[in-house]
Amino acid sequence: MKKTYYFLVGIILLLSSCNEKWASYYFGTSGTDEQLDMTLVEYFNTHPEYSKFYDMLKKTGLDKELTKDQQLTIWVVNNQAMDAANVPDNDTLRMQYHLNYLPFLKSDLINGLRIRSLNGIYFQITEKDNALYANSSEILSSVRLKNGEIHEISALMKSRINIYEYLKNLGDDYSIIRDSIFRYNVDMFDKTNSIPIGVDKTGNTVYDSVFYVYNPLFQTVQFNSEFQQFTVLLPSNAVIDSCFSTLQSTYAKMGKTVAQSDSALAMTWIKQAMFYNGEITDFSPTDIRSAFGNVWRTTVQQIDLNNPEPMSNGLVYKITKMKIPNNVIISRIKSLVEYWEYQDKVYPDTADLYTFKGLVGSPSVFVGDATPKPSILPNYIVLQVSGNPDTNDEFSVEFPPLERYTSPDDGKYHVRVMQVPTGEYNLYMGFRSSAHPYVNVYFNGVMVAQNIQASLSTPWNYDRVTETSYDLNPINGTKKWDGLGGLVGVVHVDGNGMASFKIKVEFSKIEASGKKTMQIYHWALKPTANNY
Repeated sequence: MKKTYYFLVGIILLLSSCNEKWASYYFGTSGTDEQLDMTLVEYFNTHPEYSKFYDMLKKTGLDKELTKDQQLTIWVVNNQAMDAANVPDNDTLRMQYHLNYLPFLKSDLINGLRIRSLNGIYFQITEKDNALYANSSEILSSVRLKNGEIHEISALMKSRINIYEYLKNLGDDYSIIRDSIFRYNVDMFDKTNSIPIGVDKTGNTVYDSVFYVYNPLFQTVQFNSEFQQFTVLLPSNAVIDSCFSTLQSTYAKMGKTVAQSDSALAMTWIKQAMFYNGEITDFSPTDIRSAFGNVWRTTVQQIDLNNPEPMSNGLVYKITKMKIPNNVIISRIKSLVEYWEYQDKVYPDTADLYTFKGLVGSPSVFVGDATPKPSILPNYIVLQVSGNPDTNDEFSVEFPPLERYTSPDDGKYHVRVMQVPTGEYNLYMGFRSSAHPYVNVYFNGVMVAQNIQASLSTPWNYDRVTETSYDLNPINGTKKWDGLGGLVGVVHVDGNGMASFKIKVEFSKIEASGKKTMQIYHWALKPTANNY
């Protein structure tokens, strides 16, 4: 009898162990949820500490969801937290935010899980310091019931707004970016969800029409969707104004003004640099690429990392400082070497601008071949210098970047030294290539290219190749006109902000059929991808 007794106890223990394992497998719990043999309604009726939450469910009609043949998860708060939330009696949407279909056990609540509530808006589970949170409300306890799950949270959640709605409802201090984004909204007819209600006199179907909003940005970032996550970097009017003020100052130092096309290009970059796929919380990489492929350089641009605003479909950070990258806004910087002739001083008193070595005679301006665009420039004009073919002395000309302008005092052309944004560029140049000697090119004293065979018409003859007027605009552009010319090499303008530079062209050797005469047409700088 004694042996039989121990045998039965063993069976009971074994069955108990199997039931626990089966429950763990079936319900997905590992013992973290208290399990009670009662319904959701029975639980609320026997737990008065949640009476005010339950009363609000009744006032909003949501208590009916608890008696349907379905599984629910309810995110409850106690009476004290309910008082602190100060929820109006008719705030159905906020109460819906605390119910969702299907039972989410505590073991299901993993970091990053997004749960769709009854009001259609998602909230997110996060893990911090060994605690779980629903949005920013800590999950205090969990109970598994017959027809659902109850999680007590520390505070009533606020329904997070969708990024689309958030941006659309921005205040006037964000009106520039708000209006720039939503001016392109279009109401599109949704035929699939529209209901036919008859026909008109011409036999066309008449619909009880349903429309949806379309925005061109949706092709890349559907930031109104609840099924995708985005990070948005948001600039205020003050940040955009400061950005454009810096841009205008930069252009002024280059002798340029910010045109409407430049402003449009800058605004396009800002909008496309705003949106990123997924939620970004790590900004330690130097370069972060937006959903449109724009590079956000964290060492240049600045955002408020300490106050991200969680949305139902992502995160929003406020931008505190922003700069349009040089390689975005500056397509090229270009000048003609013959602008030497518009100096106020006459050679040889121009040594402070152009430095000549080994010349025979004086430098001069040579009017060469006719251009493909006579309405703008009838003939190509070059700076011409000659050297002594009987010596091996250095024969060179070194010059700064000059901007030509019309003086309001005398109405004549004058020149001044320009500055450019510091950084890395590709240097291009052009010559009158006919029988031109070989040359070496230096940039700020550093040799960039040696023995350039400038007599080759391609690519060195004037500016007839590389991103010409026709290349940039095949419809209205002109072939072999206003290009970059031949690529000399990569150069660096050192410093911070703006700086000037000097280019030196040095005679290397005579071309077989040529003379020791250099005819230099232009130089051009094009920012590289590294020039931010």
